[in-house]
Amino acid sequence: MQEKIEAKIILLTDKFIEWSIDFIPYLISAIVIMVCGYYIARILSKYTEKAIIKTTKDETLGLFLKNVVFAGILLLTFITALTNLGVKTTSIIAVLGTAGLAIALSLKDSLSNLASGIILVTLRRFNRGDTINVNSIIGKVDSINLFETKLTTPDNQVIIMPNSLLVSSPIINVNINSTRRMDLIFGIDYGSNLAKAKQILEEIFTQDELVLEDPMPVVGVHALNASSVDLLVRFWVKTENYFKANITLPQKVKAIFEQQGIEIPYNKLDININPTQTSLLEGKK
Repeated sequence: MQEKIEAKIILLTDKFIEWSIDFIPYLISAIVIMVCGYYIARILSKYTEKAIIKTTKDETLGLFLKNVVFAGILLLTFITALTNLGVKTTSIIAVLGTAGLAIALSLKDSLSNLASGIILVTLRRFNRGDTINVNSIIGKVDSINLFETKLTTPDNQVIIMPNSLLVSSPIINVNINSTRRMDLIFGIDYGSNLAKAKQILEEIFTQDELVLEDPMPVVGVHALNASSVDLLVRFWVKTENYFKANITLPQKVKAIFEQQGIEIPYNKLDININPTQTSLLEGKK
């Protein structure tokens, strides 16, 4: 009995060794195919990106197609490697087709992001380098990938947003146009000279290099508040100068208002004392 078991073990060992000797070359070739396919995918994807950017001058489209080519070549390489190992890819495709519904349901968010990425690249709602505002999140577009888009905020934080969110949400493209309009409001005291304040604002905003001459800046009374007269200055600047103008111009206005005696008011509370009531209170004491 023991001899029969030993004979079977020896027979199985011989078959395993024989199978291994026959299988190892196919395994090595499959590994070689995967390694070569990976490097080919990298080279071709980079070449595709450069060719697209050189032809269309569109970095967004180039980067997106780079990812598509890379993923596609890797998938073909994997199928080729399986075929080389003797796996019937037709059966794999049949199994995937049967399980397609389950896969689609489980990956519906990823598939939605993939479809949204294609829509973003096709419709060109924004490009790489644009600054966008989505759901009160402001950031510069670094890349549009297959499933997500990367933004860098003004304080240098990286935000990764699903492509489906960008397709379904309103998008404000901050720098798609070369110029932007700005509205600044300055409050002056009721006792200050209104005409002089308007003249000072007109001189500041017509002479400042950040403010465009066309359209010309407009200065006017915006509102009569409880403790101030609000003056509105409406003017245009180049998009790249928007934030700089928003910081430097109010500082300049304040400095010149102080030099010219134009008071910028703060909230005041006037208390009026009735002499009659005061006398009555003193008499009671």
